[in-house]
Amino acid sequence: MFIPDELKRLKPMTGSERLGAMRDSEYLGAEDLDPDSNPVLTIAALYNGSVTLQRGKENKDVIVFQEDSVPGIKKVRPLIVNATNRKTLRKLYKAVTADALVGKRIELFLDHNVRDPSTGDKIDGIRIRARIPSAAKAEPIICESCGREIKAIGQFSAEQIAGINQKRYGKKLCGECSKKLNEQAAQETAAPAEEKQEEIAE
Repeated sequence: MFIPDELKRLKPMTGSERLGAMRDSEYLGAEDLDPDSNPVLTIAALYNGSVTLQRGKENKDVIVFQEDSVPGIKKVRPLIVNATNRKTLRKLYKAVTADALVGKRIELFLDHNVRDPSTGDKIDGIRIRARIPSAAKAEPIICESCGREIKAIGQFSAEQIAGINQKRYGKKLCGECSKKLNEQAAQETAAPAEEKQEEIAE
């Protein structure tokens, strides 16, 4: 097996690494999406202007996302919006203005039948799915002491309980574990007082 000297200085691809994923482009391409994935992203900002593509500089609409990585895309890059995706955005959110789209979520998928404008061939392309993604289910917050999920108590949400205990004890704790720590601290405070009373009595 012949390997050029310049390749010997590089690390070979292994496992789930794939061709095209480490290309120099600053914009999302079909190579960035995992096969059969449906990544959901949040629109952070819209841009319009001259961007550099393989064909040279072109005036394009571009979406920038809040996320740096999501399931299905290892490295999130800005998405250049073509006419098809622009029509989908209008259908989803009834407008394509910045005030209508910033903060909205979209779901991407790979379309294997996109027409290459330069050759007319069918290629893979990124499409916006014509449905609004369902609300993301919040990840459970796990107690750092007992390992169980932190639950809401009364008017306090799980997030609030975790936050309060993070400030108080330096770690996220459930109500039961924080109660045990409170009782332990009370006992430790009471012990010296009892010892002093015993010394006085003697």
